[in-house]
Amino acid sequence: MRASKAPAALLLLLLALVELHANRSNDEVKEKSSPRIMNVCDIRDRNSKLHCYCELNQEINRAVKTECWVFNGGIEKADPIWTSFSTQTNIETLAFNVRADGALKFVPTKLLRYLQKLKKISIKFSSITEVEENTFVNLTSIEEITMIKNQIEHLNKHSFNNLPNLVVLILDENNIKEIVTDTFFKLTNLQKLYFTSNNVSVIQDGAFRHLVNLLELELDKNNISELRKECFEGLAKLKRLDLSHNKISLLNSFVFTELWNLESLLLDYNEISIVAQRSFDGLSQLKKLNLNHNNLIILAGGLFAGVRGLLGLDLRFNKLKRFTSDDVKPIYDNLLKENSYIYLEGNELPCDCHLAWMHKLRHETRSTKTRTSLENFACKLSTDLVLNSQLALFEKSVISANNNYNVDNKNLENLDDNTDDIFQDEIDENNLQEIEIVKKENEGTLLQIPIDLLPCPQDVKVTDRTYTYPSQNEAKDYRNLIHSSPGSFLYAN
Repeated sequence: MRASKAPAALLLLLLALVELHANRSNDEVKEKSSPRIMNVCDIRDRNSKLHCYCELNQEINRAVKTECWVFNGGIEKADPIWTSFSTQTNIETLAFNVRADGALKFVPTKLLRYLQKLKKISIKFSSITEVEENTFVNLTSIEEITMIKNQIEHLNKHSFNNLPNLVVLILDENNIKEIVTDTFFKLTNLQKLYFTSNNVSVIQDGAFRHLVNLLELELDKNNISELRKECFEGLAKLKRLDLSHNKISLLNSFVFTELWNLESLLLDYNEISIVAQRSFDGLSQLKKLNLNHNNLIILAGGLFAGVRGLLGLDLRFNKLKRFTSDDVKPIYDNLLKENSYIYLEGNELPCDCHLAWMHKLRHETRSTKTRTSLENFACKLSTDLVLNSQLALFEKSVISANNNYNVDNKNLENLDDNTDDIFQDEIDENNLQEIEIVKKENEGTLLQIPIDLLPCPQDVKVTDRTYTYPSQNEAKDYRNLIHSSPGSFLYAN
């Protein structure tokens, strides 16, 4: 009985050993076919296409801020390296810097499914040419996307879709040529959108219509030549719009009428030569308007009637021939405030009575910027040699008075013989060559010219000379200005 049981026990033992060996073999096969996933913060292979630095802590699931460098071109969408991000599911800030041309040609969306806490992602210097449909979709935690200095040419419909917490989207320094309708979809919290330094020439109607909470839109340094009000549909909350450094030549009526809450409009460094009378209608909240470095020759009457809250106006370096009290009247009271400014330098405005309002504004404003701008404003002197001589001598005498005398209103009339010659009816042409003109050729500082000497074009009825200021007091007031004013000064935007 006992002898028959021994062979049975031995058989069972042998079967157990065979099964154990089989299980070990299966485990080895599985291990070979499924290699261990490496920690993305601890990639030690020097030949790896990706190396990441995790700030503060590199342990599994402890990294919060990670910066990665992509090397050795040719990394593919299916590359197993992307699965290594599953070891750091708590990353909140992730940046990719591409160090080899062609090393990254796509947005690595595969890794995004592992990073459910990701708030910021940045990709720079890649060879990405297109952001495909739904590339960024359903990332409920993402707050900021930055794609700077890539090679992006095309944005597709729904490229950025259903990102409820996205606040900032930066697409600067790419090659984007067109902004397509519905590229930005269900971005209910987006506040800042930047397209600086692309090749944008076309903005489709309604391109931003879903961005109902957008506050800032930068489209500067592009190739935009045409604007339509439909381009800005849906941007009722926008406060700042930068269209500087484009190729805009014309502003049509009501072109900005969708932008009810706009406070800052930057149109400098364009080719604008025509602004319709009602171009700015609807901008009741506008505080800052930059039109400097354009081709404006004249302004439509009542142009600023629709922006009566304007505090800052920059019209420097245009080709304006006239800017009268009627032009400035809608915003005159605003220019009296401390935070106001008006810049008109670099135009072709003649020294005549149309600019007499500057004398009044200079003495009434509480703004240092406005006052300094007016004190340094240079206008074009008349071609009348006698008038030019008188004005030049006036400037010269005030400078002389400032440097050599301490006079008051009473003895200002008793300046030396050279000063008395200012108001003589005729000047010997032989002395004209000795006259020193401080400004550029045929230019004079307006506020150093007595209002009584400002000529009035006889073919136009004007009322700009309603403000008068005694020439003697004026000369005394401005000699300190001449002594203290630098040759140039910096304008703040």
